[in-house]
Amino acid sequence: MPRKKHLTLTNAEHRIMEVIWAKGSATVADVVEALKDKDAYTTILTLMRILKVKGYLSSRKEGRAFVFVAKVDRDTAARKAVHQLLSKFFAGSPGELVLAFLREEELTPQELDAIKRKIMDSSGGRDEK
Repeated sequence: MPRKKHLTLTNAEHRIMEVIWAKGSATVADVVEALKDKDAYTTILTLMRILKVKGYLSSRKEGRAFVFVAKVDRDTAARKAVHQLLSKFFAGSPGELVLAFLREEELTPQELDAIKRKIMDSSGGRDEK
């Protein structure tokens, strides 16, 4: 049975995307340099090709090198990851995700108040049910 294709980013792919988002565009050599030789050139090249297939990158040839550019911005990638997390672990329930986070984190009363304000602002003043 073939492996299921994952459209969200792996940790290694995310590190590469962070470099490209920061630089705007990059060659494989640029990414290798930015990652401080944590991965070999061929590994980075393979991952960047995978990111292109997944739709996260596009490329153009400049001289002998290919320059890669992000097709997906950081916010869109983050939303995809959150949706995958919701469906995989929380049965699609944002409320369950927030409750799990709140159970694990020690928040100050000020932080909780700030979160409450953001929730109220994002809900457009809708009444609670």
